[in-house]
Amino acid sequence: MPKLFKEKKSSGAVFRQRRAEKEKAGKRMSEALKEYLTSHKRRKQDTTTASEPVSNVASEPVQIDVDESSTSSFKKPISVQEVVNVDDANTGKIPEQQDDEQPSTSSHSVYLEKTIDPEESNDEEEEREELQQEEQSTSLAILDLSDPANWPAVLTTSLRDSLVRKGPAKQKTNFIFPKDAANRRFTKANYKRRLPNGEETVRNWLVYSVKLNKVFCFCCKLFATKVTTSLTRGGYNDWKNLSQNLSIHEKSNSHLVAIRDWNELSRRFGCGKTIDAASQRLLANETQHWQDVVKRLIGIVKYLGRQCLAFRGSRDTLYSDNNGNYLQLVEMLATFDTVMQEHLKRIKNKDIFQHYLGKDIQNKLIILIAKEITKHILQLLKNAKYYSIILDCTPDITLIEQMTIIVRFVSIKEGESPTAEPEICIDEKFLGFIQIQSSTGEGLTEAILSELEKLKIPVGDMRGQGYDNGSNMKGKHQGVQKRILDLNSRAFYIPCSAHTLNLVVNDAAMSCRDAATFFSIVQKIYVFLSGSTVRWNVLKKHIGRLRLKPLSDTRWSSRIDAIRPFRFQVGEIFDALSEISRENSHTAMAQSDAESLSKELNNFKFLCLIVLWYNILNRINIVSKLLQSRSMYLPDVIDILESTTNYLKNYRSDKGFEDLLEEAKDLSLEMEIDPVFPPFVRQTKKKGCFVMKHRMIRFVILQKNLKLSAFTAFWMYVLILLMRDLGKLSTTASTSSFFIIYKNLKMYQGKQLWSTV
Repeated sequence: MPKLFKEKKSSGAVFRQRRAEKEKAGKRMSEALKEYLTSHKRRKQDTTTASEPVSNVASEPVQIDVDESSTSSFKKPISVQEVVNVDDANTGKIPEQQDDEQPSTSSHSVYLEKTIDPEESNDEEEEREELQQEEQSTSLAILDLSDPANWPAVLTTSLRDSLVRKGPAKQKTNFIFPKDAANRRFTKANYKRRLPNGEETVRNWLVYSVKLNKVFCFCCKLFATKVTTSLTRGGYNDWKNLSQNLSIHEKSNSHLVAIRDWNELSRRFGCGKTIDAASQRLLANETQHWQDVVKRLIGIVKYLGRQCLAFRGSRDTLYSDNNGNYLQLVEMLATFDTVMQEHLKRIKNKDIFQHYLGKDIQNKLIILIAKEITKHILQLLKNAKYYSIILDCTPDITLIEQMTIIVRFVSIKEGESPTAEPEICIDEKFLGFIQIQSSTGEGLTEAILSELEKLKIPVGDMRGQGYDNGSNMKGKHQGVQKRILDLNSRAFYIPCSAHTLNLVVNDAAMSCRDAATFFSIVQKIYVFLSGSTVRWNVLKKHIGRLRLKPLSDTRWSSRIDAIRPFRFQVGEIFDALSEISRENSHTAMAQSDAESLSKELNNFKFLCLIVLWYNILNRINIVSKLLQSRSMYLPDVIDILESTTNYLKNYRSDKGFEDLLEEAKDLSLEMEIDPVFPPFVRQTKKKGCFVMKHRMIRFVILQKNLKLSAFTAFWMYVLILLMRDLGKLSTTASTSSFFIIYKNLKMYQGKQLWSTV
């Protein structure tokens, strides 16, 4: 049919407008493609230069502002759970998965598929940043992704990829699943499935939540588009019908689709055939870099903590003076290690602002390491089940009372070879400090029970208590040991034997005036001679290898070090004091003090006290060191204390006192003084027989006074306290007397063993 009208031809302006629109669209597409290729090339160059050595890292100080957000919302391709569980990153992975594969993203924006509008691009960029912030906050809040209870309700792509890479976690072989109200629980038999042909397969998709005591379907929770069962949403804990429901679920269509997607993505991770394989390789390199940095920083924190060294200095700037041990070790590692070199290079060039070198990240690393150590100790304690608790209180430098908690338990360590016998040892583990508000028995008991409940340590498994001899700890009615004993009758209280022995000597000495005067003179002599290098050099000219030492305020048994020079070199010390008092090169005050101290030494009673306290402390010091031995058993402690008690009884006798006087007379001969007690005053001579009779009567009276005050009373007090504490230990030992040490059983065979038992 012929056309009635000719088609109207568009004007030139319309053609020019259409041509301009096409050119504009092509220009936008070209710019988008250029931007994509440029960013890809830049990331590739950064990765290539990451391993190059840095020679001028320390050319100038690098300023680090630690008060900024250096430890908040880290914009880096690494999450907290990957830092904490670096060694466990490959636990439960799919068989096709390789160890060196990194998380991947299954779907990303492809710039070649559509024309990008500038406004839409800005909106997408803002949404992408918001999503990244949400992912970062989620990764920082979750520390253990092996438990499905910690997964967020909406899984992001990166988090899902990370979970697929790690795979479903399985419980340890020695894990005990808890029972519910119906006395039922999940068993490891549910991990296995028996096919109709009798073949047995493993349900690798089934994952157990320790936090919720429920099971989940790993693949359905990650890939299912619809929630069909509780295995996908909130978990399943109907243990009675678990086997039946698991069989139904693994045959459902949604589960088969989810497990197909899971296996496909896992295989793609294994062979690196995802859509964004190139980007993932860049991401993998960056992730590995940050993991290596954090590993080194954790090693620095562990080293400083093990050596009890301070972390920070007066400055927080790299390559500056007095910037602390933490930054100094970072600088030292950067001298030899390429990873730390690259890290400091990025900081210097301001390529990164989250540098991990601030005070906040130091504290976070310390807290994380402390939690892991405590977790390990609690696991050892759980395996041992029964334990004893050791407590002690002391004020810190800020005068805040703190209580130390130590647990003691028996651990069994496997031998180096399968045929070797296991090693049984007693472990003592430190759990931390507790700030004490009230030092009464009630306040301390509440603090202890609260801390044990916090650590989930059952009080019913406690079998021993070990405290000092303070009344608030050992009190029979209101003490800590009594209050805990009321809660658990099997938690026997055993006082610290070394502390008991120290208190016995301390209390006995403080009850004797002569003993207090004696130790005061000994300390004054040390302070006087050590207060001046000139006087100390005079002392060194007279004495030999033994040097004067101060008295210990804590351990009375260690005062033997201060008494020993007087016992064997009292004459030389007297000569040094006499020389100082005679020479005019010293000040008048020094001469006066030296003369008064030399008069104290030139005293037979003082010599008797030297012999007395040397014999006491020498014996007590040996016993105290034996009691602190790690291989000491309770029966051995009782034998040592009984031997010490018998020694003191024999020394308290008249023969012991006579031996003391004989040793003191030997010292008096060395000092060239008469073996007489003060206050003997030489009177005007009368008839010879009367003078000798008067001297003898006076000597006997003073000798009896010394024996009654400084000898008999002291020994009586010591014996009473020792026998009291010995009775407590004997009662505890009799309760556990049925225990026989394994090494003693090897001495008996056959009927001898039965007769012995």
